[in-house]
Amino acid sequence: MKTISKSALYLFAAITVLGLIAACSGTAEIGEAPSDAVCSSLVNEKCVKCHYKTRICDTLGTKSVSNWKRTIKFMLKQGAQLNSDEQNKVIACLSSLPRGSAVVCE
Repeated sequence: MKTISKSALYLFAAITVLGLIAACSGTAEIGEAPSDAVCSSLVNEKCVKCHYKTRICDTLGTKSVSNWKRTIKFMLKQGAQLNSDEQNKVIACLSSLPRGSAVVCE
């Protein structure tokens, strides 16, 4: 049976830790939701171009951050125009608003 050197174990541990840090960093950039005014403005400027507010309103409170990331990624493929900062803000807004929130639904 072969033995594994300490160097190989340290290298494996370092790669594992770096992988975990990279995996967790994707959610860190979303951060806290912007103000209601910013959320409302973004939804009105970016989302309502293609969707009725009722469609957006009906999904509030039903999706996690990762589900909203997936949705926004799909919308970008469909032609939505959002820079990286706007994407993060929209995801933070939509994932934090409760079902029926006046920010989006009125």
